[in-house]
Amino acid sequence: MTKAMCAPERRQNERFPLTLKAEVSFGEGELDAKIYDLSSSGAKLRLKKNLLKSIVLSIPPFGVFEGEVAWTDEEFIGIKFNEDHKAIINLILEHVAGTAP
Repeated sequence: MTKAMCAPERRQNERFPLTLKAEVSFGEGELDAKIYDLSSSGAKLRLKKNLLKSIVLSIPPFGVFEGEVAWTDEEFIGIKFNEDHKAIINLILEHVAGTAP
């Protein structure tokens, strides 16, 4: 049985693979992070510390995105944004595409 057959797809918005530096703020401070995919409703990040609470993702110079940790595994965390950010995600994707080698 394939992975797709085991669990139904729950995402409502298209995800876009990319690599982008970011910063995560939470109650105890801030951590550097790297984004590996992004949609208007969430992001997949890699952090050096697991967080199981509300966080603020900062993507300079695009702004801050408040959300909740939706899932974690040994390597990544998933964030569900509190609001839909379709317009700003499109700007980020255009910026990343314009800077690709």
